[in-house]
Amino acid sequence: MAKAYISYPKINIFFKVIGFLNTGYCDILSRYIKVENTFFDVLEIKDSPCFKLNGNFNCPLETNTIFRAKLALQEYLGDIQKSRYLESFSIDVDKQIPIFAGLGGGSSNAGIYLLAMNEMLDLGLDKKTLGLIASKVGADVSFFVYDYKSSNVSGIGDIVEEYIEDTLEFEILTPNINAHTNAVFAEFKKEYALNIDLARQMFVLDSINLLKSFSIDVLNDLYAPALRLYPELLEYSKDGYFFSGSGSSFFRLK
Repeated sequence: MAKAYISYPKINIFFKVIGFLNTGYCDILSRYIKVENTFFDVLEIKDSPCFKLNGNFNCPLETNTIFRAKLALQEYLGDIQKSRYLESFSIDVDKQIPIFAGLGGGSSNAGIYLLAMNEMLDLGLDKKTLGLIASKVGADVSFFVYDYKSSNVSGIGDIVEEYIEDTLEFEILTPNINAHTNAVFAEFKKEYALNIDLARQMFVLDSINLLKSFSIDVLNDLYAPALRLYPELLEYSKDGYFFSGSGSSFFRLK
């Protein structure tokens, strides 16, 4: 048996930090949109005598999000026989989503893997359960498990609520700048001003109105700290473009 699954990127229409949790993570409010009109990764999953993961990854196996998703799913399943089934697949990933780009490529891969295993092994897990498993892998993985086109996302990225709006198409520009998420958040914490009321107002506006009403720096709290760390980003900050997550990608409506 072999099946192919498409793994799409996401963008953040807005990204606001509203507080800090005792875990060290930021408490966020954000609008995530799955972008289906650009590039994407493809996961080809085939039967195999043992687990194999192949792709042009820029990380060791133990930190790969797909591998971590497998471990999280095995831990949830508990049952030894069911857990063994997860070892019976080889996964080839054709990666086209840029890394360190604020597009959630690794999170998307992990989320799609969980959906694929649920389908291929007929596990019968609902989206809420898969979302809980996903949250143990990474902050953005839950969004890709729910598979909404547009969502309001809160917590550390693990609370996902569908936001119904017209489907939009985007152009994405990703400079060859590796913006490290942890570094950008650390820089944000050095100098910040929280605006919880504004963040809550953004939560109810549709994405077109958000992009028409606010500037790049107001929409994304991580834009200014990313610029301080990677000043070369300014060369790509053009009129009509906005900043996704911790960067380095910019996007605009097509």
